[in-house]
Parts: sequence; structure tokens; C-alpha cells
Amino acid sequence: MKRISPIRSRRTDTPALLELKTSLQDTQDALSHAYAAFDYTSDPELTDACIFEIRSLQSRMNYLVRKIKETECCAAVQARAGRARWT
Repeated sequence: MKRISPIRSRRTDTPALLELKTSLQDTQDALSHAYAAFDYTSDPELTDACIFEIRSLQSRMNYLVRKIKETECCAAVQARAGRARWT
């Protein structure tokens, strides 16, 4: 089955940015599995464990999204600075 990724990568992406995007995709997959485990769990202790896992993965996703935005922003500023000419 072909997987369609909502995270688009460009040719101009740096290796560090590609690594962040790959990590974000892996975290999204883990989060969907954690939600599935939560849906099928009936034991209260396992339910708590699933909730903690979901919250930790959400925190990781927030961190990765923030780092991706920072990296893309810095790359855009550097690209503009490279094109700027002083007269």
C-alpha cells in the first residue's frame, strides 16, 4: 500500500530538515498506533499507560513542528540574504 505523506519535502531541504520531517512522520505513525491501542484497551492501568504515551508523543510532535518551522524560517532568511545585493 502506497503511503501518502502530508509532510512535503523539497529539493532544497537540508539533511537536518529532512531528518526532522522523517522523525515527525514516524512520530505521527506512533501516535496513531497509540490511539489504536487506547481504543482496544479495557484494563484501567493499560488505559493510563496509553494516555501517558499519547501525551508524550503529542509533546514530541509539538517540538518537532516547532523545530521544522524554525529551520525553514532560518533557511528562507538565508536564501533571501544570498539574493540581496547592496548598491
